[in-house]
Amino acid sequence: MKYSTTYLIIFLAVVAASGQKYHSCPFHGNESRQYKNPLYDRWLSCYDVKFYDLLLSVSNENTVIEGRASIRIEPVTPMDTLVLELQEALEVSDVVLKDEILGPDYFFHPDFLHDQDVIYIPLDRVRDTGESFVVTIGYGGEAGQNRGFFAGITSATDPEFGFNVTYTLSEPLNAKDWFPVKQVLEDKIDSVWMRIECGNHLMAASNGLLVKIEQMEGMKHVFHWKTRYPIAYYLLSIAVADYRDFSFHAPLREDSDSVLVQNYIYDSDLVFLEYEKQIRDTGPMITTFSELLINYPFSKEKYGHAMAPMGGGMEHQTMTTIHGFRFFLVAHELAHQWFGDYVTCGNWQDIWINEGFASYMEYVAAQQLMGQEAADGWMSNAMSIALGETAGSVFVPVDQVEDTYRLFDYGLSYKKGAILLHMIRYRIDDDELFFGILRKYLTLFGDGLATGADFLEILEGESGMEFSCFFDQWYYGEGYPGFNLHWYQHDDSLQLRSEQSSTAPGVTPLFETPFDIEIRYTGGATERVRFFQDEPVEEFSHPVSGLVEDILFDPDNFLLKKVSVIHREAAERMIIYGPNPVTDRLHIRLRNAGQIDDIMITSISGQEVYRSSDADNPLTVDLSFLSAGPYMLVLSDPSGTYMERIVKIGDR
Repeated sequence: MKYSTTYLIIFLAVVAASGQKYHSCPFHGNESRQYKNPLYDRWLSCYDVKFYDLLLSVSNENTVIEGRASIRIEPVTPMDTLVLELQEALEVSDVVLKDEILGPDYFFHPDFLHDQDVIYIPLDRVRDTGESFVVTIGYGGEAGQNRGFFAGITSATDPEFGFNVTYTLSEPLNAKDWFPVKQVLEDKIDSVWMRIECGNHLMAASNGLLVKIEQMEGMKHVFHWKTRYPIAYYLLSIAVADYRDFSFHAPLREDSDSVLVQNYIYDSDLVFLEYEKQIRDTGPMITTFSELLINYPFSKEKYGHAMAPMGGGMEHQTMTTIHGFRFFLVAHELAHQWFGDYVTCGNWQDIWINEGFASYMEYVAAQQLMGQEAADGWMSNAMSIALGETAGSVFVPVDQVEDTYRLFDYGLSYKKGAILLHMIRYRIDDDELFFGILRKYLTLFGDGLATGADFLEILEGESGMEFSCFFDQWYYGEGYPGFNLHWYQHDDSLQLRSEQSSTAPGVTPLFETPFDIEIRYTGGATERVRFFQDEPVEEFSHPVSGLVEDILFDPDNFLLKKVSVIHREAAERMIIYGPNPVTDRLHIRLRNAGQIDDIMITSISGQEVYRSSDADNPLTVDLSFLSAGPYMLVLSDPSGTYMERIVKIGDR
């Protein structure tokens, strides 16, 4: 820690005065607050980060690092102090300011304060808007102070294969654990040069393209990686281990286009044999997503994987850090390159923009590459997980953003988030339009940020449909509906009564939603009907063309819900029959009877045209022999005789 006494006193006073969070932003008429980094308004809003040159010396056996970060800063308002975050356990050895406007030999060694994971650096003068400069910070020490899945940097041994790996995972606010950083989503870094020094027996993975490997003294070499695509601070990464490079190319939308798929896997034939096919499956996924969405957005560099014992994956831009290569895990992390990396959530409260979209692309990948049955299995599992979330919104309330496990709630952000897109696709009922909306969204917000409200605007504009109520209920609201359905057939109509309840009635008392019913007729025919419910209790009527045997609610499993279907027959009618008018086959059921003792059909004048005794119940009668016109249907059982008028249509 290096500072002057006067400077320290001034800064402690300023930090204490600016320790509040700054929020405000109502949505849909409801009071809400928007999360910002507590340092944002006073310090971090003053500048843009344009470029990083990071030089890191790393081992695969511990998290001791030595680093030197050169950062090009461009003020957006006049500023006299540069503020960056870096964990206190990493000691800052020196800070140098360079100003190319004043000449290549100009440099300045400012005093600085490194306190409570923040570096405060006074500038040599007030910098005006656009007056860029470079700050170089030397630092080092034991970086792995934070433990667990969301540690900024970790060193661990793979439990299956025994390889030691040091790797980073900065999401959401742990980049400061291994390099000086501005942790603000709005400020994507324009380009990065990552230089990683490690032992000659090791390899180092990172973002972008590997431009060279530089041999150093002392049995060490440096991997030089460069990326020229805008990148969010938390998507920078390194991974160091005893790797081998297994690479190939994957086709994009045009036959002439392809992208490098570069995989740093453990240097073991056993690992290669176990995972080769699964890794190669990344190629068809890239092609499929490029065809459905837009071309892989970082095609001029690469897509890749770096293995690490992390128990899952992390979508570092162009180089996912991953444990294994299960189909759905690979699909999820790959989809993040479009949803999360190319378009990044505008606020951590809108993590759905990252995780919900990437999760739904798992379902899409299964549909396209494995078949609908596999996709249905994925969706059934997602539904069962989301049904466990009887409260809580997909949108993260501001007071819960700094709870990392709430932010990445598996049932809400991932599974329910995916189901929201599934239900949107159902409402649109046009796959070309649905994927066209995703393409428009990616095109408009690519290389930048988006929120749930931004996606809503695109959705409504492209579909011509109203989705604000949907978002109020499903995105900002909580819970899901339960349906209690009663149905019966009355002559030639299906009568349906739907009673809806909510698992979170105090927040979202009603889910206004369409739903599909599959009508199953005696004889095997089926019919699909869509209703729309916007009241807690509603009754619907639909004409039917036969005797209804059963109904199935939401047959394609598009809605997150619980449902109880109750078959209720009309108490005042003993005979259920149809269709009426009838073309040829008449379906008949006598309520509460084992069989029909006698059945007769007569003309209106009383002339018998059909008769049967001891008939089955239910019964189907072929009336194709009859001429068109009105007839009487007469049925008998031990409780009495019943008469109904039927009409035959069509000539015999």
